[in-house]
Amino acid sequence: MLARTLLGPAPGETRIRRLEQARALAAEDAMARLRRIERDLHDGTAARLVTLAMSLGMAQDELEQADESERLQRARVLVDSAHRSAKETVAELRDLIRGIHPPALDQGLEVALATLTARSPIPARFEADLAERPAPVIEAIAYFCTTELLANVVKHSGASHAAVEVRAHDGLLTLRVRDDGTGGAAIGTGSGLGGLAARVQTLDGMIDIHSPAGGPTVITVELPLHI
Repeated sequence: MLARTLLGPAPGETRIRRLEQARALAAEDAMARLRRIERDLHDGTAARLVTLAMSLGMAQDELEQADESERLQRARVLVDSAHRSAKETVAELRDLIRGIHPPALDQGLEVALATLTARSPIPARFEADLAERPAPVIEAIAYFCTTELLANVVKHSGASHAAVEVRAHDGLLTLRVRDDGTGGAAIGTGSGLGGLAARVQTLDGMIDIHSPAGGPTVITVELPLHI
């Protein structure tokens, strides 16, 4: 007992390890729940709405070939409205599904971020050095951070160019987004950076914002590769 007390880990270190394990299990469970919701929405609700939209489309075609009358005209208006509503709902559900788990992440973080950068409305350069693939929950956080930061560049910075860099080194994933805009980015200015900081900190990550007036802006996110 004396040897264990003197040579074993301190009670504080043991508690920290238990908390880290609990956090990792909670994060993995949350990711599994999100994937299950994604599958249910994709295979259930979205599929039924697609079928509804197709049925309404066929009904619309039949009405177009029917004889003109006031009753048929009212029915045509109702079917047109229902058809548009069904298609809009399908589009919203697809956006929700992508938000839960972007399909691009199935091919890895590098491919997902390269695709995201290529779709940027302003010219954006992408660099990656990922010798090791991060944990799925880390990939998801990094992807959502990049999405938000690139959206901020487009909406608020007035930049003409941007760059996204992601690297894995010494157990850390480093994500850096740069732009040549007007600067002034800060937490609490309505740019969503506060929410990003809170999300990153739940996984013992950090976010650093360097954005002097007149620019450029460099925002760095660091996350553990694994939890």
